[in-house]
Amino acid sequence: MAINSTAPPSALPPDTPMLVHPVYLAGRGESEPIYDALCDTRGWGKAITATGLMFTSGCQSVHVAYLPEHLHGGWKITQYREPLGMPAWSARFTENTPAEITAAFTTALADHLGSEHRDYAPGGPKYLATGPSKVLAGRGWTHTSNALYQYLHAPDGHAYFSTREYDLDEDEELAGEGPAQWTMYGCVDKAGGERWHATFTSGTPLSLVTRTALALSNPEPVERRLGAIPVRNLPYVTARPANVPAARTTRTQPVTSPALPSPAPGHPPASTPSHHR
Repeated sequence: MAINSTAPPSALPPDTPMLVHPVYLAGRGESEPIYDALCDTRGWGKAITATGLMFTSGCQSVHVAYLPEHLHGGWKITQYREPLGMPAWSARFTENTPAEITAAFTTALADHLGSEHRDYAPGGPKYLATGPSKVLAGRGWTHTSNALYQYLHAPDGHAYFSTREYDLDEDEELAGEGPAQWTMYGCVDKAGGERWHATFTSGTPLSLVTRTALALSNPEPVERRLGAIPVRNLPYVTARPANVPAARTTRTQPVTSPALPSPAPGHPPASTPSHHR
């Protein structure tokens, strides 16, 4: 953990604003950026329910639910083929997913709906001529694979992005009866502790997944209160008080030989691929 060399971590109060990197180990953070994309000025409606919050797009075809009391907690986003129709795709973010990662998805989604995704399709003015895997590879994430999944691992080994390599019935996937097409995951080790994951079914517009991957691998630090950074993550992050220039910081504990994170439910171990492609 990098801090002001004149102030050891024990001397800093828990409410000290810190700049933290990488984002996937920074902790949950504040939820306001997630909500900002779903405001009424952008045509979204909001309802308070017995289990959380429900946001509905102006076109009535997308629901964003915040379900803190649900078994898995967090956020679930679903787009339907028509209002009250069959689902077309679904994405989930667990409760402790860093807010910047979830917000990247909701912000991109709100932008997409303005043109019914056409602006982001091939030939559209906002089309991204790349995918999430290429984005991560370009930022130094390393590739492994086995017969079932392709993986990209963060340089420190504490996050990964996986792509399912086999076909799954769409209805089963949407019902959660099999793994989603794409998964993001972050954790410092395999044995319990602070961890998060996000999943995206195969119908999710690729641009939404790509923009979320950009947030996952963002090299810029994010702001957290010192007390909000998961304690077990402190040895593996670089952090400094927000009012201290980076040149005045020093690393107090190096990152050494971190274990690869254990896969999200339904995934085979990423550290023991059966073959490489």
